[in-house]
Amino acid sequence: MTASTARGATSNGRYRVARETVLSVTAARDGRTEELAGEVVEAARLLWRVVGAEKPTATPTVFEKLRPRHVQLLRLLAGQPGMSVRQAAEALSMRPHNLSTLITDLVGAGLVERRGDPHDRRVARLHLSETARAEVEGVERDLHTAVVDVLARLTDVDQGRIRAALPALGRLVAGLDGPPPPPAGR
Repeated sequence: MTASTARGATSNGRYRVARETVLSVTAARDGRTEELAGEVVEAARLLWRVVGAEKPTATPTVFEKLRPRHVQLLRLLAGQPGMSVRQAAEALSMRPHNLSTLITDLVGAGLVERRGDPHDRRVARLHLSETARAEVEGVERDLHTAVVDVLARLTDVDQGRIRAALPALGRLVAGLDGPPPPPAGR
């Protein structure tokens, strides 16, 4: 048996070799994609630990007993005051019922206010209290300052790599945030 016979040397023998090569390259790429996905998830966890869930820099006393989801909601409302419960639940990928529990906690702590919608009395609009607004702004300002300080210590090359990766990271986030892709084969 010759090498060409072993590869299925018929009139489509070259096709089989090419197909096997493509499948081999695709499998290697899929392996690298799997590895990259793990690295991205780990990097996101580390960033979230520092930036999001684990209260960045100096934590205001008013935030000390809050869970990560509480802090997420406060940050969301700081950037988009007047959201409805449904809108906030969608933005945080939560069920409205679960979000309502967080809102009740935050209203009880004096950090969030529910205000009626002037056009639809069935809808409650969520706003930060003045205390919460000042604290969130302080945390965001401190976080921004901390990131600026760390970036300033990086080389120009590292800063450029981070900047160059931002569009791809934006597309990754958009892909994760959007509707799931249709099942394969349809």
